[in-house]
Amino acid sequence: MSRLFDALKEATRFRENASAGEAAWKALGINGAEVTPQLDPAAVRGGEAGAVAVEEELLQSEEAPVNRSLGIPTKVALDKKARLIPHIVNPAVVERYRMLRTKIMQEREKLQCRSLVISSASPQEGKTVTVLNLALSFSMLPSFKVLVVDGDMRRGTLGNWLGVDTNRPGLSNLIDGSSQLEDVVLTSEELPMSFVVRGNSQVPDLSSAHFTRHFRRMTEQFDLVLVDSPPANLVTDVQLLAANCDAVLLVARAFSTTRKAFEEAVHNLQPFRVIGTVLNAGTAQRSSRYHGYY
Repeated sequence: MSRLFDALKEATRFRENASAGEAAWKALGINGAEVTPQLDPAAVRGGEAGAVAVEEELLQSEEAPVNRSLGIPTKVALDKKARLIPHIVNPAVVERYRMLRTKIMQEREKLQCRSLVISSASPQEGKTVTVLNLALSFSMLPSFKVLVVDGDMRRGTLGNWLGVDTNRPGLSNLIDGSSQLEDVVLTSEELPMSFVVRGNSQVPDLSSAHFTRHFRRMTEQFDLVLVDSPPANLVTDVQLLAANCDAVLLVARAFSTTRKAFEEAVHNLQPFRVIGTVLNAGTAQRSSRYHGYY
């Protein structure tokens, strides 16, 4: 994790230079506090491995049958401006997700990991786009069932990213007992994965045995459950979610996440199994030189 700390420190120094920082943010498509979700993973702890054809695998995933044994069919409307795999034109970005997928698969086999919380220190650092692109990447694997869960029941935006009505039963309803798992899991012809929105009831007790029981059933029905969580430094919900999951993946954003904030997030999640980190929105200069050889 020291590599990520060094990258965050370097990004912080760079941003303190007003003229250079402004130019860098414009180059990344970031304008002040109004951050458009854009992800270009620049660092994944543990190395990188694996490479397959982008377009061919995407076509195979679209043609593969979706398991409908659990889930309510619904329509989705992905924002075409969002940097999600179906709309990413740069194959290097898609390849980064495959590298991350490969590392998680290695940890999954080694640690029997079937559920993963994706969190970050602060808001707007790329958690949701990381969750969705990881899910899309995993769903390309043959007969691999993925469930995405919006674990931020206060300000979750998973439904907005998918163009789904957010005022429908979801995780909060499942926990308070007003809905069953079959009522909240959604599927779509447009996406080869299942998902659960945050729900429309009051924020329930995440430490309840009721939640633990339902979450265990999710991991029995799906090969991998990815949970989009609130920021780790703002609410304790992340720790309660992590207590029910097998591992945690931390996300940071270059020129945004400070080293102090990231260290605090690591400390807050220290009791749990943090299997890796992702650095978003880093400059493409170093990676472009590498990809230029291929």
